[in-house]
Amino acid sequence: MNEVLLQRIDSTFDHYDANGNGVIELADLYALANRLLRAFGEPAGSERGRELIETSDRFWETLLEHCDADRDGRITLEEYRAAMAATFVDVDEFDDLFLEVSESLLALADTNGDGRVEAAEFQVLLQARGLSEAECRTAFAHVDTDGDGSISLQEYVDAVHDYYTNPAEGTPGSWLYPRSMQLT
Repeated sequence: MNEVLLQRIDSTFDHYDANGNGVIELADLYALANRLLRAFGEPAGSERGRELIETSDRFWETLLEHCDADRDGRITLEEYRAAMAATFVDVDEFDDLFLEVSESLLALADTNGDGRVEAAEFQVLLQARGLSEAECRTAFAHVDTDGDGSISLQEYVDAVHDYYTNPAEGTPGSWLYPRSMQLT
């Protein structure tokens, strides 16, 4: 596999391994969901909060199905790498793994409920992921491919897909995680 794509897969593994114990577990996904809920000031018991938690549960089940080769309920870096390469990079089953999560994240980010994720809303999402304010502005400019001042679900989905499948620099997906987490 291309070194840049491998580094990106490793970076997202590190992001999902919220407690840093070397494996992804359901508790890690809950920790990430709670980090996002806090960033947006959204109570876990709200409709949007419950949706994010329920999406985290379904995403966990999908990760287990695709990644947990030894069926021990934990996903190691090696399992994650192999599964991401096999089901995402090589075969491109993106929708199966990330579409629902992308929808849920953008619904949470759309804090004013206008159906658009504007720069300030996108910034909160990306800062919860570890991007600086300057990186958020740059990411927004690259992900907003139609230049309408908002991120659509399709633009976000395309950027996430691009992140995992296109090793080129400067593409929309190459801006979704902090530069410090990626090869340059």
